[in-house]
Amino acid sequence: MGMLNILLKSMSEDSLRNMSRNMERKMDSLDYESKKHTRISTRHIDVVNEIASRSAGKLPKREHGWYLPNDD
Repeated sequence: MGMLNILLKSMSEDSLRNMSRNMERKMDSLDYESKKHTRISTRHIDVVNEIASRSAGKLPKREHGWYLPNDD
């Protein structure tokens, strides 16, 4: 999976989200027990993890921790 990880890191977040949607559509049309579904599902997990790793630093924070709207 080394080449896939390099490819995912070089893609924009929008294209990763589009890829994720396409993979979900493809998995919905396949039999859950099939090998193809399992293969796409494991790649989908990698794509979702890459999206999550990029957006983790974008969450609003305060000095004491996470931003809570009722804290104001």
